[in-house]
Amino acid sequence: SAQPSSQPSEQPSAQPSSQPSRTPSSQPSAQPSSQPSAQPSAQPSSQPSESPSANPSQGCENIRTDCGWGIFNPWTCRCDCPVGICLDNNEQCYHPCRETIHTNPWAGCLPGWDCPWFPDNESGHCVSEMHQPNNFEIYRTAKECCDAHYSRSSTCVAESKYLYIRTVGDTLHLREDGGHPVGSGPYPWPIHFPGTENHRPFAPPDAREHWMTESSHRAHWFPDLINKLNCVRGRNYENWMQTEGFEEHYLFDDAKDCCEKWYPYHKSCPDYQQAVNPEAEDEPWHSRPSPMDNYYFPDFSRNNCGHGWDYPAWMGSSAYEKHYLFRKGNECCSKFFPTVGNCPYEDATQSDYQWTSYQQNKYNLDDMPIIYNHTYYPDLQSGTCVNGTDYPAWMASDTDFKRLYLFKKLDGCCKEWFTEYDLDGCMNNVIQGTYAVEPCPTNRPDCNHSSSITNITEHRLGMWYPNIDGHNCKNDGNAPSWMHADGYVEWYLFNTRQQCCAAFGFC
Repeated sequence: SAQPSSQPSEQPSAQPSSQPSRTPSSQPSAQPSSQPSAQPSAQPSSQPSESPSANPSQGCENIRTDCGWGIFNPWTCRCDCPVGICLDNNEQCYHPCRETIHTNPWAGCLPGWDCPWFPDNESGHCVSEMHQPNNFEIYRTAKECCDAHYSRSSTCVAESKYLYIRTVGDTLHLREDGGHPVGSGPYPWPIHFPGTENHRPFAPPDAREHWMTESSHRAHWFPDLINKLNCVRGRNYENWMQTEGFEEHYLFDDAKDCCEKWYPYHKSCPDYQQAVNPEAEDEPWHSRPSPMDNYYFPDFSRNNCGHGWDYPAWMGSSAYEKHYLFRKGNECCSKFFPTVGNCPYEDATQSDYQWTSYQQNKYNLDDMPIIYNHTYYPDLQSGTCVNGTDYPAWMASDTDFKRLYLFKKLDGCCKEWFTEYDLDGCMNNVIQGTYAVEPCPTNRPDCNHSSSITNITEHRLGMWYPNIDGHNCKNDGNAPSWMHADGYVEWYLFNTRQQCCAAFGFC
């Protein structure tokens, strides 16, 4: 039939790990009887992944880069998530969702350079592709993918990158991790720019394995049996059409012969526009000015046809191309939205990355934006979040706790913890805590982080503490000595009066 048998799955095949408890198991008493067991984890596994600071940045160097199921985008300084996964309140890819089912987060990427890598069990190594509708374990580089899934293979990296090579003269050069050619820096669109050393010949090394290459597919007239329902000319016919027993019936040197054979009553036969590619994933091998073709496609969120290469990832895989991608707008509209006026709703040709839709563009002469690497954590007694790295040690005791308690932005912390309580109150009453190091004016290589606390004893004497008998909080330097002991400090000494009062119900 003309329609595929089913739609791609709208739910990821696996779910993220379970959430840790939102609150510690117990609160300390006003007057401790013994050493409190404040740690949810008996043995903290690590410190927070970043060096927490208020250090503003002109790049991504000091931004936390744990993206969960996604990968970090060094051009936008945020995580990009796979299809079916969205950013959580900590801007990490842990939230299963339906909103991104009909998107392609990697539209415009080049396989082997900046498209994500994922394990391919069929080939036994890692693969980099533009259309990834059901891959939830993705990596920035082939080496990261191989280390995670094929650590016992000594050839995984080389085999993974073999198809993604560049040609200089008659020599093939493998790229280093991240898309860097051997012996030089990174270059954009490495297989293009005819006349330069980065240009790849029309046919890849094993041309017979790739359709629409000069070595494997000569140009013919052929019937487009699903999409155009007409005779078209080109090399992008399906492989089976040139096999023995089929070639004489499907491939023609003259358009007239094709039309008489397949569409004798079609007055507009042949169609002189190129057919939709049956394997969109092979388009980067065509040596065109960009890695992907622009198509008209049904945008079901708008009940209209869009145009570009940011069509849903599933439309570019699993033989859906011929059913959902079109060269002409009227072909898409007549098939999916025949009664909709002003169809298609867009005709502009797309030539940039998908992520430019959320990128904040700046003129070259403008100052680079300052990106503060703040850390926020919830203070449940105060009903708001604290800006600082003076959080309890248990909040950074393992990966799940860091993800749940430590945030890069205030709104993420407030939405995660106080949406049902008082979101506006949280946003408007943030507590300014302290940072472990003094912030640098800008993120520069020669910036020396200096500790904000040079004398721990003097610092603790200036902290706020609960006056149990007076039912108030003080910072007069006369806190009982036991409050200064390790294990008690985080429960009884505070950087602000507000935190102290909220913790003990005073003030």
